[in-house]
Amino acid sequence: MTFREKKAWITLITLVIVFGVYFPFMANAYHTPDQNFGYLTHTALIALSAFLVMEIVLLVVVALRSPADARTPKDERELMIELRANRIAYFCLMVFVIVSVFLMIHEHGGNWGWGHLFFLSVILAEVINFATQIVLYRRGA
Repeated sequence: MTFREKKAWITLITLVIVFGVYFPFMANAYHTPDQNFGYLTHTALIALSAFLVMEIVLLVVVALRSPADARTPKDERELMIELRANRIAYFCLMVFVIVSVFLMIHEHGGNWGWGHLFFLSVILAEVINFATQIVLYRRGA
């Protein structure tokens, strides 16, 4: 397994763990009758910080275990895998954003909820991006 495939696995797993807990928690916290937006903002910052710390620590551990593999430049195959995954994720992001805008226009909600819906769109697009990269690495594309 190359360093870039390991990096894709790390990012995918970290995204799913952190934001798989974060979004259901925020949905419950947002739908309470007495919302504390300071608390919600603090929770959002904790989730982002946890994602960054987990990502950096795991990438450093993987890079230290195989430093030569981490320093190798991207070859054409890895570049093509990254570009194909980015293209698929971009189209998915556009669909998610259009659905979010449609919901925003036709449903009642506050700015905090709509902001999280767009944030969820970005996170889902990134999950699709890294999952596609893993599939393409596994297929040897």
